[in-house]
Amino acid sequence: MNSFMKKGKARHIGVAVALSLALSTTALPALAATSGSVSPTSTLSTAATTKAAAVAKATLTKVNVAGTVPFGTSAINLSKYGYTESEYFATGKAKRYRGAGSSFSETATVIDGNHTYKTRVLVRKPSAKKFNGTLIVEWTNVTIGVDADFVFAEAGQQFLRQGYAYAVVSAQSGGIEALKQWSPKRYGKLSDTVSDTDPVGGGSVDTMSHKDALSWDIFSGVAAALKANTAKGSPLAGLKIKTMIATGQSQSASRLTGYYNTIQPKYRLFDGFVFWDRATNALRADVAAPGISLNSEGLELYYSRPFPNANGANTRTWDIAGATHGSKFAAAYVDSMFQRDGGLRGPSGTPMTFTDWIVPSCQATPAFSTVPNGQVIAAATSAVVNKVRKGTALPANILFQRDGSGEILRDGNGQALGGLHLSALDAPTATLNAFNPASPLAFPCNVSGSRVDFTKAQLTARYGTAGNYAQQVSDIDRPLQNQGYLLKADVDANIANALKAAIG
Repeated sequence: MNSFMKKGKARHIGVAVALSLALSTTALPALAATSGSVSPTSTLSTAATTKAAAVAKATLTKVNVAGTVPFGTSAINLSKYGYTESEYFATGKAKRYRGAGSSFSETATVIDGNHTYKTRVLVRKPSAKKFNGTLIVEWTNVTIGVDADFVFAEAGQQFLRQGYAYAVVSAQSGGIEALKQWSPKRYGKLSDTVSDTDPVGGGSVDTMSHKDALSWDIFSGVAAALKANTAKGSPLAGLKIKTMIATGQSQSASRLTGYYNTIQPKYRLFDGFVFWDRATNALRADVAAPGISLNSEGLELYYSRPFPNANGANTRTWDIAGATHGSKFAAAYVDSMFQRDGGLRGPSGTPMTFTDWIVPSCQATPAFSTVPNGQVIAAATSAVVNKVRKGTALPANILFQRDGSGEILRDGNGQALGGLHLSALDAPTATLNAFNPASPLAFPCNVSGSRVDFTKAQLTARYGTAGNYAQQVSDIDRPLQNQGYLLKADVDANIANALKAAIG
């Protein structure tokens, strides 16, 4: 097994937290060199045909602790979109599993059960009139030492515009312990403590972090309770849930890879999956739930070649040229959240933003690409929902072109060949670099990229008029919309914004 580890240091609530992200891959056949369709002939065997086991649903109780507020609520004004947000405690009994994790490809087996947990979930609820019938459940990323909903940070405006219900689940010990430190009064009784020792052989139960053996059932139990939506006072009461999609970013996308391959075949709880940067092992071809792995160019430094590829009848890989692990838009979202909550702190205990955490390791600033990852995430989510509800074929794999060693092939300007090329990259308003020119070990900046914004004079020299610029945006993005890689509303917005550009 090949693996990598990203390390950094930060503090939250004045306590030092070791930041780590370990995504593991196994040796796999080389990726296809260019985009293209995949064979529809993959066999659906035991995972799709055996009877699904029952999921132990969590009990959800609305949080009401006087004198306290929830951590990590939306940094977007939800009322503007007709949404409300509430926080619930989730309690239940969880199992431990053998063979659960991103490096496994067979269905996990139960070791034992009846382990008590208590965590929390944030629920963003649209009006019944606005609801589109789909609930998205995000597994929070805990790499920076606290819970962060990076998928929503990228695509929240698209999700709200489309009418999804959204749940943010604290499934791992790192996030739970940080909540307890942030507000002992509100979160002090949260717990997911369990032994990590396998009674057979004495090895580690949780092969990924060695402390999150209950995370699989915590995520399942909360999602199952939300999906049931039958009890009086349920978080999504009044909404008819037709489809439930699981999502996660980076560290939590790696967890979801393990979930897809080892837990989903047992329970078949989720209808589909969207992995943002990225599925870290090949996704099983015999799992009926469709899944799309979206991969930024900026995370390339941290993956051993060859790369895992989703190439079954129900899975796809979309590589995004010029994209960074976190975009400018996601960084702005989490910066706003941490400024408000004070949940992330530096070595001296001083509150810091996500950008504050990134920039010290950067050689080039400002960091972050303006390639809109969220637009692709939103399109992938729609594609997965349409596959589930209507049987619509998923848009084809669209992959970087690579040489024999797996390195991305590039044109004379250094741009990646193959993959999705959005107008933000090919009709740019800045010079974009998916990598920051720093040491390969200078995490986290080297996965955050950099940009140099064009001046008005440079934009005018390049495009002449805003109308010409908007035409180029349209020529690039409309075909991608027609192929299913972008949504019409986002392309319309891209063109409208281009017409407002200060050019000429």
